[in-house]
Amino acid sequence: MLRLHDLGRHWSGRPVLQHIDLSLHVGERVALIGPSGGGKSTLIKLMAGALRPSQGRIEVQGRSMGDFSWRELQAFRARCRVVEQHSLLVAQSTVHRNVVSGLLSGWSWPRVLWAALWPVARERVQRVLQPLGLADQQWALAGELSGGQMQRVAIARALISEPDILLADEPTASLDPHTARTVTQLIIDAAQARQMTLVFCTHWFDIVRRDCTRVIGLRDGQLLFDLPPAQVTPAQLEQLYAGSDERL
Repeated sequence: MLRLHDLGRHWSGRPVLQHIDLSLHVGERVALIGPSGGGKSTLIKLMAGALRPSQGRIEVQGRSMGDFSWRELQAFRARCRVVEQHSLLVAQSTVHRNVVSGLLSGWSWPRVLWAALWPVARERVQRVLQPLGLADQQWALAGELSGGQMQRVAIARALISEPDILLADEPTASLDPHTARTVTQLIIDAAQARQMTLVFCTHWFDIVRRDCTRVIGLRDGQLLFDLPPAQVTPAQLEQLYAGSDERL
C-alpha cells in the first residue's frame, strides 16, 4: 500500500529523518515507538502527504506521491486520515458537527452548505460513536466533554470516512495514564475491526506488543529495528530509550 524509499527530511539543514526504508501493507497494525524528538511525527506527516521529503520518495500502490496531481493528492488524503496529539475540535460546535467535518472534503459545495444548516448523516455519526462509548453525546457541545472524550470524538472524525489508512500521532500524549490506555486500545480495536492499515505512535509498548503486527523503533531520525512484537528484546528497548524516561 505504501512504500518509503531512502526517505529523509531536513529542517533548516538539520536531518530529522535519514534513510528510512519501509513498506506498509493492507491491514497491518504498526506501532511506531521511540523517544520524543526521534522523528516519529515527521514520519507520520510524510506518510499522510502533508510534508514532502527532502530526499527519497514515497510510493502509493506503485506510484510516486511526488508525481501526484493536486486532485490525486487530495484523493489520497481522503483515504488516509490522521489523529493528532490534540483533538483539534471546534469547542463551540456539537459532537455531531465535529464528526461530520471528517466527511466534508469528499462532498460537493452544495452538500457542505446543507450540512452547515441541517444535521446530516445522523445515523452514520451514531454508528461511529457507539463503539467509542459516545452514543449519548452526539448533540453535546465538544467543549463540555472531558479530554478523553474529546480525543474519542477526534477518532470518530477520522473513522467516519472509512479510510484505508489511519495514522495516529501520539493521540494520548495529553491524557492521564488510565485514559491514555483506554484510548490507545480503542484506536487499535477500531483499526482491527475495519481491517485498516494503522500506524500508531505510542509509548504504551505493553498494549502494542499484544495487538500490533509490527513494531518500528525510531531514534534520532534513524530506524533501529522493524520487527514482530514478540521479537523485540529488552536490550533493543533499552537502546531505543537510553537517556529517556518516556518508556511506559
